[in-house]
Amino acid sequence: MDQPRPTSYERPLAWTLWLVLGGAVLLAVYWVRAALLPFFLAFVIAYVFAPWVDMLERRARLPRPLGTAAVFLLLGLIGTLLMVGLMPVVERQVVQLLEKLPAALARIKEQGLPFLSQLAGDTAVPETARAWLDTLADSLKGLAPTLFQKTTGALMWAAAGTLQAVVWILSAAIIPVLVFYLMMDFRQVTPWLRARIPLTPRTLLDARLPRIDRMLGEFLRGQLLVGVILSVLYAVGLSVAGVDAAVAIGIIAGLGNMVPYLGFVIGITLSLLISLVTHFDLLHLVYVVIVFGVVQLLEGFVISPKVVGDRVGLHPVAIIFALFVGGEAFGFVGILLGVPAAICIKAFLEPLPSPVDTGNGTEPPVGC
Repeated sequence: MDQPRPTSYERPLAWTLWLVLGGAVLLAVYWVRAALLPFFLAFVIAYVFAPWVDMLERRARLPRPLGTAAVFLLLGLIGTLLMVGLMPVVERQVVQLLEKLPAALARIKEQGLPFLSQLAGDTAVPETARAWLDTLADSLKGLAPTLFQKTTGALMWAAAGTLQAVVWILSAAIIPVLVFYLMMDFRQVTPWLRARIPLTPRTLLDARLPRIDRMLGEFLRGQLLVGVILSVLYAVGLSVAGVDAAVAIGIIAGLGNMVPYLGFVIGITLSLLISLVTHFDLLHLVYVVIVFGVVQLLEGFVISPKVVGDRVGLHPVAIIFALFVGGEAFGFVGILLGVPAAICIKAFLEPLPSPVDTGNGTEPPVGC
């Protein structure tokens, strides 16, 4: 039996209650944003790989718990193989970098101090150990009265850092558990949320959910694949350019690209600093710039259009705006959420196309 239409008085009241509830939820999320990070990461991982569980259940006729366990074990096996294969290479490159640091610092002292002396003009740069000690003694005058206070502050900072490390370890340990349960029950998320939305907003949301799900899924899965491809390209390019720890930097720059521009900024900064310290010449800095420039061109004109396509279609200005607003509002969690939230808003605000013919005149249901 059809439900009665809401009256003109009930419709604004439903929207008002819905907006108030949404604002209260956002405020609560802001207050507990740090505690939500492991749940957010687990939800994203489950969202990306839940279609694999659906496929096993639909095509292989596996029960949902067994299919979830199979996907979970496959992801664990892939992660273990990557760790076993990459960790020795990364460790060897980092050790080689540390072995080069003393000679690099000596070269900087020999070539850099005369350059600093020229820049300083009349200000003398100490050239002997005694001169350095005299300068240090002058700078330490008056420090004794506040030494105890500084030491106490350092100890408190160390204790707080230790506690924070324990919290991070516990958060990392709980993420796999959350991923398993979320993947197993992911199909229940959409019906559960839909049943708790008032009728008028629900009617509007039902028309938008398929597009939001499609665009968000394509973005997350595409960015993961693009990150893997970029990691390989960066690692190979930086190795050819003679940058130490090239594999580690390549992984950071490639996978960091899942948050737009973050991987590029971190990767090129680390590469330039390491090249400057270890080689201390302009040529290797040029090599680094060329590697990142070429890879970014490939990513922008070849890789992302082929992998993600133009169906997400966020303007670069919109991406930067979303990152800044998300970071300012929610910190690191906001940076992670900024672009997906912008995609959802874009999908919600765009006009709907004509219905896709799937045999009954309606769009396909939401994938989750």
